Amino acid sequence: NDVNVARSQGAGAGTQTAAIFVGGEGSPYADNKNKTELWDGSSWTEVNNLNDGRTQIAGGGLSTSAIMAGGHPGSGQTANTESWDGTSWTEVNNLNTAREGANGAANSNTAGLIFGGRASPTYYANTESWNGTSWTEVADLATARYNGTSAGSSTSAWLAGGYGGSNPQPAATEEWLVPATVTNTTITVS
Repeated sequence: NDVNVARSQGAGAGTQTAAIFVGGEGSPYADNKNKTELWDGSSWTEVNNLNDGRTQIAGGGLSTSAIMAGGHPGSGQTANTESWDGTSWTEVNNLNTAREGANGAANSNTAGLIFGGRASPTYYANTESWNGTSWTEVADLATARYNGTSAGSSTSAWLAGGYGGSNPQPAATEEWLVPATVTNTTITVS
């Protein structure tokens, strides 16, 4: 079944049987940027809208727990971030760098990544990590770009393609891996 409101350049999260589609823009340039729809495996249902409508938004997570950030609200770029609890959107702490067309990967509304993006004419390699409270800039992409294709979680994600300044369509594929945390352990032998 089709979505209720046709639009492009939105963001999604979830699985093939439980997903969320948020933001985007209708044609021709219809103002549908705040729409949110949930997928139950067979049909889409309109639910509570984003507080700050926009296109080229990034994010990820689950249909019951997602994080969405950045985007194009109609003019310029935004750093606004919203958290989805399965029922409604709540505005939370902003990204450190406002941008549109960034890519995202998230486990839930408490663990995610946003990487790349642009604020014309600047293309970003910035990667920011979300811990459920705030964004922290971490290791940047090797190739600055926006509107690539990405998937994954806050600890294991990938990004392919996109659009960049000096290289209009980079073929670069990058992966994000967080190494296992090693802690000191005391071993007592008797």
